[in-house]
Amino acid sequence: MNLQQLQQQIKNKALANFYVVTGNEDILIYRAQQAFRQLIQSADRDMNYSQFDLIDQALDDVISDAMSMPFFGDRRVVVVQNPEFLTAKGKISVQNQEQLVKLLEKPIAENIVVFFINDLKIDKRKKITKTLLKYAENIELPALNESQSRQAITQELQQRAYKIEQHALQELILRTNAHYTAMKNELPKLIAYATHTKNISLEAVTTLVPKTLTATIFDLVDAVMTRQPKKSLLIYRDLLQNGEPALRINAVLTGQFRLLLQIAGLKGTEQDMSKELGIHPYRIKLARQMLKKYLLPSLRDSYLGMVGIEVKLKSTNQEPALLFERFILKNTL
Repeated sequence: MNLQQLQQQIKNKALANFYVVTGNEDILIYRAQQAFRQLIQSADRDMNYSQFDLIDQALDDVISDAMSMPFFGDRRVVVVQNPEFLTAKGKISVQNQEQLVKLLEKPIAENIVVFFINDLKIDKRKKITKTLLKYAENIELPALNESQSRQAITQELQQRAYKIEQHALQELILRTNAHYTAMKNELPKLIAYATHTKNISLEAVTTLVPKTLTATIFDLVDAVMTRQPKKSLLIYRDLLQNGEPALRINAVLTGQFRLLLQIAGLKGTEQDMSKELGIHPYRIKLARQMLKKYLLPSLRDSYLGMVGIEVKLKSTNQEPALLFERFILKNTL
């Protein structure tokens, strides 16, 4: 089930008693949360709408609330965040498990309980997880791909009587790694910048939207692999000046080289690789484009060079930035 199907259930007044929400697109998860929240009229929410975060709240309280009848209302909604008892390492007492299973098997007809699993790695072998998934409707909110993100942003701007130039949209996609939530979060300042023209330009995007660390690391990898020492050092030093710790830069860069090697050894669609590697499809697309320009032995040597830096960082007191600059000079000259 997706968000549109949930909204149709709400419209048809055909809601289930239990829902499990999975996904990692923040804006879609927020919309799902709002959809469930709005099932209860604002005047009744203090009594009939509850939200629990199991990181610091007890499952006992969730079960107690879910087993209580609505207070002077048609229904009660109970939202559960971070249900870590569903993961491999998460624990649940025997008493809580028995109570939750009993609730799942014989729910209060007027109550709706929603478990926001989001991107938690749940253990589907556990009895309690199997039981919950058996009785609950599953709402999947995966990250939008590049095409979907592009279309959604364009439509939202059109609804506000704004346009965005194609080069500007492409740059926005590059700077946010095509993450719809990140793109949407950048819209308010782009819209404000273009108040008079109603047209978002490439200049607006390059001026207002910072590149993510991942996007900048893509540029750095490309500069290293295409043997551009000056550009490589400039990107690296800019990252340091912007407050990125050298250790973090090195770790992300090592991960990027590893990702390129993994993708070089895989076959299938971008969506298939995305599921297997657990990353956004747009990163797969960019990586495949980059691989067309690189020699595999050179890529492997660069990865091993970065691994060598990590070993030295753990075994010596050498300066991370100095080690990396030596790596750049060795691999680009």
